[in-house]
Amino acid sequence: MLTSSVLTFEFSINPLILFAIVAVSMLIGFGFRRSQTAKVHRKLVKAESEMINSHAELLEMQKEYVAMELRLRGIKDPVVVMTNPNSNSHEKLPNGRLNKKSLIKDLRPTRNEGYGMIYDNLLNKKASAGAAS
Repeated sequence: MLTSSVLTFEFSINPLILFAIVAVSMLIGFGFRRSQTAKVHRKLVKAESEMINSHAELLEMQKEYVAMELRLRGIKDPVVVMTNPNSNSHEKLPNGRLNKKSLIKDLRPTRNEGYGMIYDNLLNKKASAGAAS
């Protein structure tokens, strides 16, 4: 006769101990996750403060630039005389006729000049609004 014998282990699990193990493991898991989120939050706050500081610096420089522009607009005669007004020398002036290509080239703004023109328009609007108030 062939008989098979199977080894069985019998042990009982106390429900209170099982509940305690689950509760402790949950608390440990929540603790790890909380430390991870706190670390990410600290990095985020640091990045936000750096961004705010850099934007504040840019705004301060922009404010100084606008103030300087408005001061320069207040100058009535920005032309500086390059010749002696007492001398009556009649030097030959260059020919006033220009070819079409050089005229078009002079009127076409470069990239930086284009932005400057837009910025000057904004300054003119602010100055006229400030004068109207």
